[in-house]
Formats: sequence, C-alpha cells, structure tokens
Amino acid sequence: MKKKMKKFIGLSLAVVTAFSMPLTSSTAIYAETSAVQADPNDDWLHVEGTNIVDKYGNKVWLTGANWFGFNCRERMLLDSYHSNIVADIQIVADKGINVVRMPIATDLLYSWSKGQYPESTDTSYNNADLAGLNSFELFNFMLENFKKVGIKVILDVHSAETDNQGHSYPLWFKGAVTEKVFKDAWVWAANYYKNDDTIIGFDLKNEPHTNTGDVKIMSESAIWDDSDKATNWKRVAQETALAIMAVHPNALIFVEGVEIYPKDGLWNDETTNTSAWTGNDEYYGNWWGGNLRGVKDHPINLGKYQSQLVYSPHDYGPLVFEQSWFRGDFVTADDKTAKNILYTQCWRDNWAYIMEDGISPLLVGEWGGLTEGGDKLLDVNLKYLRAMRNYISENKYKLHHTLWCINIDSADTGGLFTRGEGTPFEGGRDLKWNDNKYDNYLLPVLWKNADGKFQGLDHKIPLGKNGVVLGGNSIDDVKYGDVNSDGDINALDIAALKMFLLGVSQNIDTKAADLNIDNSIDALDFANLKKYLLGSISTLPVK
Repeated sequence: MKKKMKKFIGLSLAVVTAFSMPLTSSTAIYAETSAVQADPNDDWLHVEGTNIVDKYGNKVWLTGANWFGFNCRERMLLDSYHSNIVADIQIVADKGINVVRMPIATDLLYSWSKGQYPESTDTSYNNADLAGLNSFELFNFMLENFKKVGIKVILDVHSAETDNQGHSYPLWFKGAVTEKVFKDAWVWAANYYKNDDTIIGFDLKNEPHTNTGDVKIMSESAIWDDSDKATNWKRVAQETALAIMAVHPNALIFVEGVEIYPKDGLWNDETTNTSAWTGNDEYYGNWWGGNLRGVKDHPINLGKYQSQLVYSPHDYGPLVFEQSWFRGDFVTADDKTAKNILYTQCWRDNWAYIMEDGISPLLVGEWGGLTEGGDKLLDVNLKYLRAMRNYISENKYKLHHTLWCINIDSADTGGLFTRGEGTPFEGGRDLKWNDNKYDNYLLPVLWKNADGKFQGLDHKIPLGKNGVVLGGNSIDDVKYGDVNSDGDINALDIAALKMFLLGVSQNIDTKAADLNIDNSIDALDFANLKKYLLGSISTLPVK
C-alpha cells in the first residue's frame, strides 16, 4: 500500500509541475460559469449502457408520476377544476417527484404548430393567473411553474385526438391525424422546445395496442417488425425518433411496446383469436404498450443517436385488468414469491431482459393502482404494488418510473390527490394528499440522497422545498478528487480537471471535483487537488 502511494505521488508531482501555469481570474470565472451558472441547457440526459446519465456522465434516476389533461377535451391539467394548480405543482415537487410524464394529443400539438391555439376550459375561479390563457399559453405556464420548483417533464403523445378516452384507440393515426401529421407535430414540438431543458424527453406514443375484442385484426392493430406496413410501430417510432433527433439531438426518446407478439416471430396473419377459451394461442399478450419482445429481433436503430433511446413498458395490477398471472398461485403467495411469479410470467420476457441484457435502461412509464376501497381484488392489487415497488428499488438507476397518476380523476387507479383520507395542503381546496398511496408505494422508490433529501434532475434549481439540485449532494459515497471516475486519485485527475477549467472537456464527475463543496468548480478546487497530491493536505474534500 505504501509503495503504491509513493508511486502515484511521484507521478503526480511531475504532472503538477507541468501544469503549474497560474489560473487567471478570467479562467476561474469561466470555470464557475460552466459548472454552476451554466446555460439553460445543462440538464440534458443521455444513456450509457443501462444507465441514464447527465452531461457529466453522472448516473441519474428518473422517479416521478403522470399528470394528464392536455390530452383531454379540457386541454389543461384537470386538477385545476378543484384547486390552485400552482399550489398543486409545489406540493408535487415538495413530495420529491423529480419528473412528470405529461400526456398530450397529436392534434393539439399540430394545431399549435400551425399557429392555432384552441381554448382550454376556464378554471380562473380557482386560478386567477390562468384567466384568458389559451391552451398553448396554459401549457407553457405549466412548464414555467415546473421549472421554478425543479421538476422535469417527459412529453407523452397519449392519443391522436384530444379526447378523454382517446387512449383507447390503438394507433397513432386516426382520421385527419395521419402518420405525416403525427411526425410533423413531434418535429415541431422538438424544435420549439429544444432550448428549454424543462422537457427532457419525448414518449412518442402511449400504449400502441390492438383493436377491441378477442379477434385481432392486424390492419387495425400495432405490430412490431421490420416491414413497411402502416401499422408497424417499430418503423414509425424509429423514423419519428430520427426526425426529432435531426432538430433536437439532446432529448431522450422513450419508445413503448405493443400489446401482442407472435410466438413464431412472424406477423403473417390477417386476424388472430386471442381468447383464453377459443383462441389459437399463437401470440404472447401483455398490457397495452407493455410488450417489448420485438426488441430482441427488431431493435430500434437510431445510429449515432442511439444514446438517446430508452424503452418504456407499462404495467398494472389486477384492478385495471385481471391478467392470468394474477390468478392461481399469486393469490396466496407471499410477497417474495408473488414478485417472482410476475417476473417469470410477465416482466422478464416482455421487457426486463432489455436491461438485463445491457440493451437499454427502462422507464416504466405507467404503473400503480387503487390502494383504498372495498373491491374483492384490493388485497391482490396491493400485493402487485408491493412487488413492483420492490422490483424497481432492486434495479435502481436501470429501472426508472412514473407512477400513474397524480390526478384525482383516474377511476381505475386513483391518484396522489384524493378527496378521501389524506392530508390537506395550502391551495388544495377540496383536494388532499393521499398519504397511504404515497407513503407505502411511491415514497420508497423516489430518488433521495444520503441525507434523505429528494434528488432533483436540475443542476441549479432544487427540487421543491425538501430536495437538492443535481450534483448538490451525493447519492452514493463521493470519492472526492477522483475527477475522471477511474477509481484512483492521481495525475490523470489533475489533467481532467485542467481540461475542464480550460473549457476543452466537460467530461468529469462534478461532485468529485467540487473539493471545497461550494457548488462551483474553479481554481480553488484545482489548488486543493494539487495540495492533496503533493501531500500538504491529507483529506478531501476541504471543508
């Protein structure tokens, strides 16, 4: 151990001498601006292996919830009916939700792209600030308030048309909303918001699925292969993602699955019968958007933009639909066994293999369910929720998630807002915070640092009143001085820090480089690292 220490100090002395030109005050100012008062676009994320990381390569964990309404005929967050929406946004941030998946409709985005701004339902009786705002102004008002409290947004095209049941339609095109309109609307949105990192990514289409009924008509259902068929979701997702990347290469692209997948891998049927009693058992079924088996045979290929891709399944409990895996042994199984049943019968082959095989991280874009009431399946539903919560926790950093949902208005899942038992909050009026749902199922899988503070995804704005900025506090133990994250503190870290200060490279661990913990990377940190390597100080960080 002593020999190794002596060797690395000797090497460091040589490099320190070579780098001993003074850092001018202008250099220090530049460094501070780069790290702390960075431009408004310093929060973009990308994928490295099965992790999502920030611009410096530090792992992040997207842990949030869904908040719908701009996909509906009201064209606004529906909780505006019941409360002060700004107060709602504040409590969502205070409760540690670092990202909101925000559903919208293609026809609304397309209208905005053409300079047409449909009106939203007037809720100014609860929200004076919303008076007179059209749908586009209202949407941007929401974004500004998310930004103020450190919440990031994933924009989700939930349906082709603004319709409260629009998600029930299986495809991304419908009537006047053609495939071209779908793509054009996305490219416009990406281009418009490319300089605002409040929206960190785009979920291209919510829950592509099949037509209703046991007999599935392939011309009316989403498929996944390498064909040029109009209903091939894999083709459309890939083409749309590449069109988005051409104007906004910093955004994350979230691609959901389909509903069914052929057991022989061939989509050569015009129809198929999926009935459990009279069906032909030729397709694997799953939740809408939850079947990503096709990725194994036909992965999305974004070429040089592959590092922006995240696959995104949906998964629910029996109170949304009593799938086959919720029957039989699951009913009486203990929690560990129940989770294994879900893993082996659903999660592993439909989507978990994607992170396990190193293909991509995952975002479970929707999960959740009712946690109160008298339904006969409630206990089984709670068992499912515990299993999913625990599985997410076990796969921290690889498995990201957004709970369905914040809204009070979701009939089959309930929301984090409630009129039942819960805690009132200022501005909530007749809304309360659902402590049972939050404390038992969401809170355990929110991103927190070692001090228990909620970890935000913004490098400058803390997450609500109970959170910290990204890089403000370490989530795991920080090895201060290991600037290049190779596990050692040596001459290479001096070199990496110098390149950062000179503006040559931004690829450092900013937490490890903030050696005096003042939330800036500057000449003082460089000096402290030199002192440590020379042996004049014995510990890092310097407090």
